[in-house]
Amino acid sequence: MKNVFKTKTFARWAKKVIADDLLCRAAHEIERGEYEADLGQGVCKKRIALPGQGKSGSTRSLVAKQHDCAIFFLAGREKSEPGSDFSPNEVEAAKLVGRSLQAATFEKIALLKSDGVLLEICHEQGNHCR
Repeated sequence: MKNVFKTKTFARWAKKVIADDLLCRAAHEIERGEYEADLGQGVCKKRIALPGQGKSGSTRSLVAKQHDCAIFFLAGREKSEPGSDFSPNEVEAAKLVGRSLQAATFEKIALLKSDGVLLEICHEQGNHCR
């Protein structure tokens, strides 16, 4: 299992919407190739069901998945929010941020974590990237 992070922006949105344990579960699914759409450049769209709801009526997230050691939750929205999906601008912004994070060394990720830009939400003991 890769280490799983959420950006500060994602964390602000997710605070009242989705628990970290659900994000960790979703990250495991992403590693198994279980996500709704590959948007290119290592970014995918993942639906995450909230307790008592199915995936089709719950949350959507944009996730950078191609770093050797980490998965990054970049953006989120609830199905009930206006608009049918993430806008093209939101997707392009996620790809830009995702590209930068996926190219980062683990030392750079540790620095972003210490600066509060990234929040680590789950990791496996013995991860080879630590």
